[in-house]
This record gives sequence, C-alpha cells and structure tokens, in this order.
Amino acid sequence: MTRSLTMLALVGLAFSAAQALTFTGDVSVDFAGSGAEVVVDGPGDVGLPYNAPVGTVSGWDIEEAHFDLDLGADELNIGIAFYGTAGDADGDGGEGTTSPWLASNGGVDLSGLGMTESICVAFDFDQDGGFDVIAGVGSWDDSYQVAAYNSSPLGQSFSFGSNLPLYANGHFLGSDFELGIQNITMLDEVVENSMCFDYSIFAGSIQDDGVGEDLLIGTVCLTDDTQVSAEVPVSLNLLSAYPNPFNPTTTLQVELAQTGMVELAVYNLNGQLVRTLASGMMEVGSHAITFDASALPSGLYLARLATEQGVSVERLLLTK
Repeated sequence: MTRSLTMLALVGLAFSAAQALTFTGDVSVDFAGSGAEVVVDGPGDVGLPYNAPVGTVSGWDIEEAHFDLDLGADELNIGIAFYGTAGDADGDGGEGTTSPWLASNGGVDLSGLGMTESICVAFDFDQDGGFDVIAGVGSWDDSYQVAAYNSSPLGQSFSFGSNLPLYANGHFLGSDFELGIQNITMLDEVVENSMCFDYSIFAGSIQDDGVGEDLLIGTVCLTDDTQVSAEVPVSLNLLSAYPNPFNPTTTLQVELAQTGMVELAVYNLNGQLVRTLASGMMEVGSHAITFDASALPSGLYLARLATEQGVSVERLLLTK
C-alpha cells in the first residue's frame, strides 16, 4: 500500500466528483437500486448490562452493510444499517438521551458520535493482511475522517493516523450511518474497473457501561456497474466453532468443496495476526482444526479462512 498512499499525498485534491448517492441517514432508501453488495449481520450480538430493560435494542447492533463502487463519480460509498438508531447505545429511541438504567450504572449515551462513541470502517485495499486506510468517526475526534490506519492497543476506533487529503469528506449520521471515499481510482488496487478489499466495521463506545460493541468483517469484490461477486461462495464454509465461547481450546470445522491452497488464521480486534492455524494445500472435505488460546487474554477474536474461492470469518469468544 506504500505506493498507493504516496500517490495520494502527491496528488492532493486534484480530483473531485459530485457524490452520486444522496445520504439521508436511511440506508434502505439511499442505496435502493444501486446494485450495492449487501452483507447481513445477525441480530442480538451486542451485550447489554444486567439491568437493561427486556427487549432493549442497542444502536450499536449492526444489521447490514452496503458497499457501492461508482467509478463514474470516482467514489466508494458504504451504508451501515443498525437494528436500532445508529449511535443510540441504550436503545431508548432517543440518540443522545441517557436512560435512567444506564445513568444509574455510570454510563452515558452521548449526542451524535461524541467523545469515545465511534462508527468506522478499516480497509485492507491491497489485501496483504494488514489494514491500511480507516474512514468514519473515531474515538479521539467526533469529525469524519479518512486516514492512514495506525493500529492502537485501545482498538480500531482509536486507530486513526494521519489524514489522507486526497479524499473529500462525506458522511451522514441518522437512523443509519453512511460514508463516502472519493477519488478511489487513485488506488493502485482498482484494476479494470473493479476492486476487492477486506474490511472491518466497528460500532461502539467505552463510556456506555458495557453496552457491547459490534464488529463486522469480511471481503467484498465490486465492479463499476455495481455488479458484485458473492462475498463467500457456497463452496466455502467455515462452520461455527465449538465450543464458543471457549476456554482455552475450541475446534474450527472447515468444509472444502475442492482441493486447494488454504490459510486459516486468528486475529485480534486490531487486525493483528495472533496465530496461523493452517497454511498450504488442503484436500477436499471436512477438516477439524483446534485453536489453543491458553496463552492469550480473554476477549473476542476473529478466525479468517481464505482460499482461492473466497473468505469466511468466524467470531471466537475466549472467556477465562
């Protein structure tokens, strides 16, 4: 990615384009008919404190992400839809108002994406295993940024490095969160009107008394006419780990429809490689692979299976 980022710094704001999509904060409306790739996340994977009312739906719980590449407008647009109202940590329907149960715990639901509240997307455009660009609102600054990814031990939302001046700002926080990156064709990774990249979408805060963060990661391939390849082909399947949560070992079941090169690796939430479990040729069929996390701290980890046919990701929760 070094060559790409160097080019970005030299070109500056020489290129600009009118935003093809109009952001209103409603992903289902704004991305309708765009042909965007849609990645669905399951409901209820954001934890809540013990005294949260039954039925509370947090605005950190990601429902789905829409990815739209428009080379005519020279931009990449992402819409992140939530099961609740985006940024409404306590799920009371009023983003920025703190429910009594949350306040009694010392938590706060901040207005907008203030202070440590964050929704952001990290990109590995060159797919070398490390994120290189991050866009969105981070936990140091409530303004929208497109920046070089600078991994922080505090997590993805604190990993905004130096701003990339080539990219014009564009975002909207409403019921959903939408963001755009302009002049995307200046990346070397746009080849023959298409591009593939790995992504990690984060939503959450450290000031909301343990309302869980949400993380959605994967790989997409987009073309200029917004026709996309499937994120995970039906021939590839990394089944749920068992047990999960686990301590200290769990087993990952890999199903391959054909023999080929495989890499199965585990990452932490900063996108850092923790362990490579398999790398090389693997035969067609079912494979059980054990992950021993005895030397690792408790927390959420991500198992990533990559083959010539695509990528599949499984969340792993280590509890000690």
